[in-house]
Amino acid sequence: MIPIVGKHAREVYVLGQTLGNASQSFSVFGDCQSEPGIFLGPYAADPAAFEALPPTLQETVRYFEGSLYRFSPTVKAGTTAAALFWPEWHGNEYGCEHTESPLDCELHRHNPSFVLIMVGTHNEDSRNEYYMRMVLETLLERGIVPILSTKADNIEGDDHINLEAARLAVEYDLPLWNFWPVTGNLPNRGLYTRNYLGDVFLTDEALELRRYSALQVLDAVWRAVMGNE
Repeated sequence: MIPIVGKHAREVYVLGQTLGNASQSFSVFGDCQSEPGIFLGPYAADPAAFEALPPTLQETVRYFEGSLYRFSPTVKAGTTAAALFWPEWHGNEYGCEHTESPLDCELHRHNPSFVLIMVGTHNEDSRNEYYMRMVLETLLERGIVPILSTKADNIEGDDHINLEAARLAVEYDLPLWNFWPVTGNLPNRGLYTRNYLGDVFLTDEALELRRYSALQVLDAVWRAVMGNE
């Protein structure tokens, strides 16, 4: 589950620092299950959740404190890789210009050094890889380290979205947060049906595991690119 951080990620991070990226900022590209209140926000807002963490992860929370509980144009119900490039998706909120894509707005506004990419459940079918490559190329050009992720669901039926994420991580030599096995021991893989989408929503227990493993991944990646692993 914890990614191997290769030479390329370190090189991307170094490039980003020369371009002025904020070393203590990360962004999230995701759907409604990536909103700060149910994702990483509790570590910043709930003292009990913070105190329950081991010291190394508490240090990571402090390091990224400004990014843990913030709303952004790249986190919204139903977000896909393609939606990140669609100006209408942000609805002129978050201070975005009406001609700006959510992705561009977030990068200009928050200036991250890292991005957790958590789009996939609402995929673009045969176009998903095309748009994911656009996301990766945009981030890499700006010296931002992409962290790809797998998901707990298999709504597409053949696991091709998770396999695609893994292949792209290998091809681009990027960190992969392999969340798929994390919920493997939970009933129904920690998934339930809330509407017509099927079993794609995470139970509270699965969300807690996701939150903790995401923090572990951020901890591993930033320490590695800083040379502190």
